[in-house]
Amino acid sequence: MPQKPLKANKKIDKKKEAANRHGKTPVTRKGKFDKPPKRNKALDLYKDEKELSKAINKRNESTAAGLAEQSGGKLKVIKGPPPVMAPKDKQKKAGTKVDAAMEE
Repeated sequence: MPQKPLKANKKIDKKKEAANRHGKTPVTRKGKFDKPPKRNKALDLYKDEKELSKAINKRNESTAAGLAEQSGGKLKVIKGPPPVMAPKDKQKKAGTKVDAAMEE
């Protein structure tokens, strides 16, 4: 077992990169991060929580929209432009929605 003075002089090295990376950056994973459980009881609880959070979010959005309209404005939620890597047809569809919303 190392003694205190012996251990204090040693330098701790950083973790090395994986040998098979060869300078590449780690890939960002795509897809669902919030996966539903497999057991039925847990799945029922999961679905209930999802429904509850949807209802709460909808209520919050409607409250915010109501407050915005009270003060004389309008609150519209529009989708932003799609990412650059999206297929061309999706880019066109999203572009027309954003353009139409901006004109109003």
